[in-house]
Amino acid sequence: MDVLDNLQAQGRKVGVIAHVQEMTERIGAQIRVQRQSGGQSRIEVASG
Repeated sequence: MDVLDNLQAQGRKVGVIAHVQEMTERIGAQIRVQRQSGGQSRIEVASG
């Protein structure tokens, strides 16, 4: 997380795929993909 914080401080954007609760709690802007029936997905954009 320190490396990600340093990159953000430099104005860089980084995409992270995480399933670790502690990590997802610290990342402010999130794009969540939820599986739906019929092979479809639902996308939710959240910022904190």
